[in-house]
Amino acid sequence: LNKPVVFCLLAVILIFILYNAMNYTADIVSYSRTGANRAYDTRYWEGVRILYLVQTERCLNPYHTRKDVLGDENLGFDVIVLSYKQACVDTSMPHVQYLLDTSTIWSTGRNVLFEAAMKGNKTYLYYVFMDDDIYLGDVNKTNPWRKFENFLRSVEPAMGCVDQGWVAKMRVFHAENKCSGDGNGYIGCMWVDANFNAFHYRAVRYILPYESKFDQQTWWASHLAAMIRMEVLFRGQLAIHSELYSENRLHRPYAKSFNFTRQMIHHMTEGLDRAVPVDRAECANAIIQQWRTTDIRIHGLTTPTYCLPPPSPHDEIAPGRYACA
Repeated sequence: LNKPVVFCLLAVILIFILYNAMNYTADIVSYSRTGANRAYDTRYWEGVRILYLVQTERCLNPYHTRKDVLGDENLGFDVIVLSYKQACVDTSMPHVQYLLDTSTIWSTGRNVLFEAAMKGNKTYLYYVFMDDDIYLGDVNKTNPWRKFENFLRSVEPAMGCVDQGWVAKMRVFHAENKCSGDGNGYIGCMWVDANFNAFHYRAVRYILPYESKFDQQTWWASHLAAMIRMEVLFRGQLAIHSELYSENRLHRPYAKSFNFTRQMIHHMTEGLDRAVPVDRAECANAIIQQWRTTDIRIHGLTTPTYCLPPPSPHDEIAPGRYACA
């Protein structure tokens, strides 16, 4: 073969490779747009990972470093750990990255992790924020960590969680209100504890960073603001795996109070209706007004969001999608 022919062949091969790479990237970005009726296709999961984000005093506790928990680098996830007291020099797990910031508390520490995740050079489908004392369990005695990851992959909610005492409460609510939020092994919800939360990449930038303005009064305000954003923007797209549960086994002292003022709630809800399409802004604003005018403990137990059907597998994740449901 002469040089021009060889050059042309190489150019054609290069164009073919680039074309397929671009199409594959487009598939990864858009696969959740294909609708609830699409059968799950593992092709879309090639190269897509889950990122766990943890803050702890120094190093991960021994439970989390176990191979069947977060210690295996070959299971499709990475881990970023923020050490807030002393630097951790453990380099035995290449998929675990340690950061150090001794100036943080709960909300600001999670925001450091959030910023690191968003600036990283890898794309993740889910960002799982978790406390350092979390233990997961499964009522069916299988590995709860792998089961939760499979749940995220197969259902793909805007936010995914495990049971923290809410499943039983939701089923009582459904019975009393003659509605159903149960799916196939998971249940729709609105309010969850902050100790173990998975955010889809299409939702995470709308929900986070955490609000830290009220940390001196109560650390609970930061998670409350996240839950308000979740209901206003992604109503009906939070799912709890009803067979999995979490336990906090270490309780540290911190500022906590349910004395949220109207000024706090107004600040947390300001401008959220502008993040949804214009034709649904009025519905989003109605949810905002419920938060502003109802005691949060009452709203958190009685909101009509609990009667929405659970998220359909691979449903489109977009602000305001079910604001008017």
